[in-house]
Amino acid sequence: MIVLSVHLITFNNENHIEETLKSVLNQKMNFNYEIVVGDDCSSDKTLEIIKAYEVDHPTIFNVKKNEKQLGILGNFKATLDRCQGKYVFDIAGDDLLKHDYALQKMVDTLERDDTLGFIDSGVDFLYESTNTTTKFFNKTVIQASKEFYKQELLLGKITPTGICFSRKKLYQHVDFNKYLGMKLTIDDYPILVDLAMNTNFKTINESLNLYRVHDTSYSHKKSFDSQLFMKNQMKNLVDYFNMKYTYDANIIESFYMNHYKELLFLAGYYEKKAIGRAVFKKIKSKSIKDYIHYFASQNTIFRKLVSIL
Repeated sequence: MIVLSVHLITFNNENHIEETLKSVLNQKMNFNYEIVVGDDCSSDKTLEIIKAYEVDHPTIFNVKKNEKQLGILGNFKATLDRCQGKYVFDIAGDDLLKHDYALQKMVDTLERDDTLGFIDSGVDFLYESTNTTTKFFNKTVIQASKEFYKQELLLGKITPTGICFSRKKLYQHVDFNKYLGMKLTIDDYPILVDLAMNTNFKTINESLNLYRVHDTSYSHKKSFDSQLFMKNQMKNLVDYFNMKYTYDANIIESFYMNHYKELLFLAGYYEKKAIGRAVFKKIKSKSIKDYIHYFASQNTIFRKLVSIL
């Protein structure tokens, strides 16, 4: 019986995938597990590297390259459908497990409580451009009350790294068909919201994972259009889930305040005058930074201040 499926979705992770695989294979566990890989048509050597490891571990790996590119959510679901484990640990092809007993700790936590839909754990952030690491980046939220964690989750502030799911509850409560129909490029937020609103969850007060921040990852693309698209998609998701679950009014107000301030920052950074004027009007309580970002959006002279602040 396979207890845990390591759910690994990849796309052009040639520079990092070997470290990711080694971190999984080095895990010390007292249960059977599998590594289920869904490669979304990588054009580099990602799949070649994975296949080499599959040769050495044929009973552990289940590898498939998608016939066509499915996108993040589509690849998540297609790979999930091939998982056989009672639990599913999701990891990207550029992240890694930093603790040899990480998966054992996660499974032990889930095994003690069958009401859990997922468990979250601590993560270090590695910034490749500066080769610096922030230890236990999410310590505050991991150590906080469940109410605070849930609030941060609904606001989209949870780092989706180091999360292990109950596979049964994923299928019971997450409306994958709906989200695929919405053509979402965000997978973690809708999955976590559905589970948090319908199941119990816990956190492990320890940093077990490492998350890489680099310019080639989808969530850290630097162009204005890509960042604007992601922020507006997140706004649409919050609106959808507010209708589905009726969020507390304070959560909605907080989300929109942060959303407009983030858009104003982007407008200042990229000197987008129309967007700067529009969102500046929507910010009820304006800070000094908001004024600087607004002026930066309207005048090149102020743009240097944005990077400083």
